[in-house]
Amino acid sequence: MRRLLCVFSMLSLIIVFFAAAGYSQTADRVFFNGNIYTVDEEFSSVTAIAVKDGKFIYVGDDTGVRAHIGELTYVTDLKGKTIIPGLHDSHVHIRYGERELYPRIPDIRESIGEWASVERMQEVIKNCLATGQGMRPGPEPRWLVLSGWMSAVWDPPVFRKELIDAVAPNNPVFISRYTHGSAANSKALELAGIDRNTPDPEGGHIKKDENGEPTGEFVERAPRQLTRLIPPLPPMTDYEISRNLVEGTQLAIASGLTTIHGASMTGYDEVQRRKKLYDVGLLRIRINEMVRESAAKKLGKPLNHDDKYFVVSVKAFADGALGSRGALFLEDYSDYPGYKGEPRQTEDQITKSATELLKIGFNMRIHCIGDGANRVAINAYERALKATGIEGEDARFALEHCQVLTKEDVPRLKELGIVAAMQPLHATEDMNFAEARIGKERLKYAYIWSDLIDLGVVVCSGTDYSVSPYNPFYTLHAAVTRQDRENNPPGGWYPEQAMTREEALRSATIWSAYAMKAEDKLGSIEVGKLADFVVIPVDYMTIPSEDIWKITPDMTVIGGDVVYTRPVEIKK
Repeated sequence: MRRLLCVFSMLSLIIVFFAAAGYSQTADRVFFNGNIYTVDEEFSSVTAIAVKDGKFIYVGDDTGVRAHIGELTYVTDLKGKTIIPGLHDSHVHIRYGERELYPRIPDIRESIGEWASVERMQEVIKNCLATGQGMRPGPEPRWLVLSGWMSAVWDPPVFRKELIDAVAPNNPVFISRYTHGSAANSKALELAGIDRNTPDPEGGHIKKDENGEPTGEFVERAPRQLTRLIPPLPPMTDYEISRNLVEGTQLAIASGLTTIHGASMTGYDEVQRRKKLYDVGLLRIRINEMVRESAAKKLGKPLNHDDKYFVVSVKAFADGALGSRGALFLEDYSDYPGYKGEPRQTEDQITKSATELLKIGFNMRIHCIGDGANRVAINAYERALKATGIEGEDARFALEHCQVLTKEDVPRLKELGIVAAMQPLHATEDMNFAEARIGKERLKYAYIWSDLIDLGVVVCSGTDYSVSPYNPFYTLHAAVTRQDRENNPPGGWYPEQAMTREEALRSATIWSAYAMKAEDKLGSIEVGKLADFVVIPVDYMTIPSEDIWKITPDMTVIGGDVVYTRPVEIKK
């Protein structure tokens, strides 16, 4: 009897096990009759996928997926549409809400990515003075604060305070560049007491004309005696900060992004806010956060909050921007003799931080534009690896932008396991002034996506929004064509450095997941991985390359949940 009971118990366990196994393989969602690029190691394509509990449980053909369809499975016939893995933006400042939905500082650009002419800037200033938009509270004369200028596309390509004086002679005006720099009119300089004898601020530079007089432009940091005169905006409330984050990231999701790498040196308190927003279900996009060094040390170890919110990296700066001439070079700017740019940290400082952070599990991702800044960061990374004994591929240090290298430093990225976090759109924007800034010889080692990929360097792609538009298909287009969205220049700018379509898609998916140490969870459509993907109406791999930027998602799925569907157009 005892033996019979034992056999019966074993049979019961086997039945329960197989019943449970069968149930677990019944999908929550099935998509079939599609053109699905998995971006696995072989870059294979399939026609059907099944999702359960937020993960892929089947990747294959239409026949095989039938076994995963149950009574409660939601089944979608793709009707030949294409699926690609969820797209990453590997370098973004998460300002979607503040910039697109609830702006507090007027931008002179009609839209991000379109440069404003002098005439456009002057019209915006006149309108602000008339309506009060952008005017700061306080006694007369009131300050007007704007953003978004970029003089490299002007004729001549030079900012002069007189351009603002012509339309705003009596009010102080301060306008930030689209990134890294600012400018002011004569009234602002007068109130701040800035003249030919004013020394450069720490970490910044006051540009002067041929007579030694300030032009009104400041490289990187403006003098403190000016900025302290500007009445600050009232601080945003907790509600406004949360609203901007939640509503703004929905714009990113609608563009096809499922994971964004925040590059704004987030503080500890903001990390806690974002965790809470995930806990209550308000944040849907995955965020890989680059935090301040102090925040990382307060956390004590890397964070993975329910596979939705990741904190594994610390953001830092080695220099400024190329357009503003704040990028740090080993030799002088070609169009500004006697000036090499602005260092933000020394090699010793970066080495110390990188070493201390590696010991508690964090890597560094350092903003490096010029060859001088990249050299400093690479040297510091090498020293930190030696000091800790950690392998480069385990550390996964990154050069954010990695824009201009030297011939000698290029192979060091592969040798040290350094990730190149690059922005394809920057090449198509910087082509307007890059040669003037650094000359043809240095351009041979600038924006070299293809060379780095051929060496085996992991290149992850992003936008640096709000410097450039956040649309990931703009990024894919620029990566493949080396052209702007008007498909200029013909044939592409230094086209030999373009990525193939496969490389561009890997850069925006699995290679970006690698940069955040999550390639085992994200970045490709494979069984066991988190079910993040995008449905698009055309075949990314075969449509004309000039049309890649026009792709708009039909559906964005994160963790198996449909978080965006294209609105239905109702014909009247």
